[in-house]
Amino acid sequence: MYSQGDLQQTGKQLKRIIILLGAVLIAFLVISIILANTVSNTVGMIILLVGICLDIFIWGVYGSQILAYYRFLSDMFTGRQRVETGVVKRVGSQPVYKDNKLYYYEVLIDNDGVEQMLLIDANKPLPSLQVGQKYEFKVFQNFVIDVLSGPDI
Repeated sequence: MYSQGDLQQTGKQLKRIIILLGAVLIAFLVISIILANTVSNTVGMIILLVGICLDIFIWGVYGSQILAYYRFLSDMFTGRQRVETGVVKRVGSQPVYKDNKLYYYEVLIDNDGVEQMLLIDANKPLPSLQVGQKYEFKVFQNFVIDVLSGPDI
């Protein structure tokens, strides 16, 4: 499900958003300095505040999500992975907002009498899991990296 290309692509997106934030801040800073010198200091200050608010908005809506996903992928590639085997009891049809401020599909499995909640990244296609069937999942913490085996796999 995941490759190093996913991490590199997310890293590129993160760099682009940081460059955009810098460009917006510099543009509004230059405009505010020019307006402060030609029109009035108050107008320059208002324009600078608008630029800073725009930067904060862009970071909050886009940048923080990209950073969270980049950290998630980075942890997944460098962290300890293991294999969990269990019978699927329930598969969530809608993604839920969990843990790293990201969206996941919930998969409830029964692993030798112990119920365990696994999370599948909503940015990836949901594998076809059948309730009542036994599967092997490659996981990091409780995040599914790949579905290794099952009835259709």
